[in-house]
Amino acid sequence: MDYGKNGDVMDYRQDGGVADMGDNWGFTDAHTHIGTWEEQREREETGILSLVCGSTPREAERAVKMRGRHVIPTCGLHPWYGAEYQVEELTEWMEQCPVIGEIGMDSVWCQTPLKIQEQVFRRQLRMAHQAGKPVILHTKGQEERISGIIKEFPNRYLVHWYSCGRYPEEFLAQDCYFSIGPDVWWNPAVQQIAANVPADRLLVETDGLNSVKWAWEEGLKALGAEKAECGVKERQLAGEAEFVVKERRLAGETECIVKERRMAGERKCLGKGWAEDRKMSVMSALSHTLSTVAKLRRISYEEAGRRCWNNLVYGFLGSLFALDFFQKAPYN
Repeated sequence: MDYGKNGDVMDYRQDGGVADMGDNWGFTDAHTHIGTWEEQREREETGILSLVCGSTPREAERAVKMRGRHVIPTCGLHPWYGAEYQVEELTEWMEQCPVIGEIGMDSVWCQTPLKIQEQVFRRQLRMAHQAGKPVILHTKGQEERISGIIKEFPNRYLVHWYSCGRYPEEFLAQDCYFSIGPDVWWNPAVQQIAANVPADRLLVETDGLNSVKWAWEEGLKALGAEKAECGVKERQLAGEAEFVVKERRLAGETECIVKERRMAGERKCLGKGWAEDRKMSVMSALSHTLSTVAKLRRISYEEAGRRCWNNLVYGFLGSLFALDFFQKAPYN
């Protein structure tokens, strides 16, 4: 088995379509942002199949220009900028992207009036529906409302980093995909989604390394872990356990050893990698999320990675759709 060996979709063609990779799979990032030059370079060099989002006119242009063997650009007017820009300012770039988003509504981190957000959201949903392009959703604080709106625009939807403990069944009833965010190791709401979403609707994401860093810092606060050796310390029931998790990487043979010990109600996580020295990378973040998802679902790390690859390429993107995109993508 060749775990984590990435290629482009063209490598897995058969009879004019994309062939099932079987036991082979590649790392995927179902939703991210442009990020730093180092982040962009890592994605290309390690072959992480990434959906890179542009949320403003300038970002959308940059995302489209990043299009390549491993980068699929997505764009849409983010709810945070709904009062600052017009949808027309992104239309040129949306027409060149195979996926629309992230778009949606936000009443938690956004000051834009919800009436304006909904108008912008509906307009882009209509565009995506008419063009037959799948959509990435931003749902913060507006989960119930959005689950009702999208019923008017049948499509393939990816609910990115769903962290609400309610309403997932409303999205699942519409066959939506869910991408698991980098706080899954400590956030109970995200863990619930990771453990229970149907296997054929499961994806993982980073949302960019800035978001990974934020999630890590929030986790430290949530678990009260200031003095733990890798930053994680949490009260548990009495008992003792130890496990080893191997981090699969494309570039090199890096191994991440994670030991967990529960001694008289106290757990300490000792880690090598970004959990300990804070040297975060796209690969280590995705591997950390995959490891956690695998444990929650009681499946192997490899099965989790293979499932996410298949769900992204054959499911959310659609094999013929993805093949058409990669046939047109530059190869240098």
